[in-house]
Amino acid sequence: MQFFFGAFLSDLSQHPPHIAWCQVREWPSSVLSPILIFIGLLLASYPEDKAEWVPWSRVMGKAAVYIFPKDCETPRYYSGIGLELIALGIHFSPPVKNVLSSKYLLWFGKNSFAVYLLHGALLRSVMVWMYFGISIPPDIIHEDGKLEPGPPLRICGRFRFWFWMPIWFVMLYSIANLWTKHVDSWCGRITEKFCKYVFEEPQRQQPPKQELDQEKGRLLPQ
Repeated sequence: MQFFFGAFLSDLSQHPPHIAWCQVREWPSSVLSPILIFIGLLLASYPEDKAEWVPWSRVMGKAAVYIFPKDCETPRYYSGIGLELIALGIHFSPPVKNVLSSKYLLWFGKNSFAVYLLHGALLRSVMVWMYFGISIPPDIIHEDGKLEPGPPLRICGRFRFWFWMPIWFVMLYSIANLWTKHVDSWCGRITEKFCKYVFEEPQRQQPPKQELDQEKGRLLPQ
């Protein structure tokens, strides 16, 4: 769904009649765009679990039965449609495009794929050490030799939680930036070489020099 919508929006943004239509009208930017972005944010905010706890998500959950296929992952569908509406709202709003085109946001966007690749590993390692410590309670050994797991880990307090959170994000984006600069570029070079090896036509091998001399001898006048 996201792929086809992205291809459609890419073609639409370069379609001359559509561009001319948007340039002579102000209401798509001032009216349509805020409505699309607001509805998109609402749909994309559908919770992954416990949607029945609040009225707005409860209504969305009931409506999903009539909108989406049976036994589907409703949060994913709502998130997808919400993101598409947000993208469409951005498409109709030049001011929002200008804001999102700042060099700082473009830097975050450039590193977003690396963040997607790395955040899970850093969550399960560095962030766990920050919030739960680097040691675990020892197992309990009873008199009969039975082994029982130790007490569960306890998360840190609020001060420590908010102290480490920005530090972890700085660490995450710093590592992602290094990944984008070095690992992605290296993978791109390897992929380019492999594509050339697979798709380019092999050059015709020249015959040995002895065969060339013999061929010339046959062609020269006697």
